[in-house]
Amino acid sequence: MPPSIRFTAESWKNLQEQAETAYPFEGCGLLVGPLGTEKVVTKVLLLKNVLRDEGRGRFDFAFSPKEFMEQQMAAEAANFDVIGLYHTHPDHPPRPSKTDESQPMLSGWINIIASVHGGKFKEAKAWWREEDHLPFLETGLETSLI
Repeated sequence: MPPSIRFTAESWKNLQEQAETAYPFEGCGLLVGPLGTEKVVTKVLLLKNVLRDEGRGRFDFAFSPKEFMEQQMAAEAANFDVIGLYHTHPDHPPRPSKTDESQPMLSGWINIIASVHGGKFKEAKAWWREEDHLPFLETGLETSLI
């Protein structure tokens, strides 16, 4: 059974704000929470969509491995864990796209895909796949209110 994920009220609000700010491009970031077996997001850390520097990024995203590692190491130093990733789908539904399916970096993490329509957050869904050759499975997403 794929893992589920919960957000604190503040982290859920932060994800929505970051998603709206990225529009009309795809935004991305890390989901961080306390070390442990429960996946509870307490911080949402923005990562730069480096494709925007190339004039792309409207329907895809990539982040710097260096930035990812720096954020991950900072989280670990504060006794937090990276428990997932998020990215946005501007004006598209919150389900994995063909581009997402081709990304091995999305395997082994809970992936939140946030749908933003006309600059406003619409909805988000959680997805999981163990390995990159497997399909994504929708998993539990709780946004209430720790």
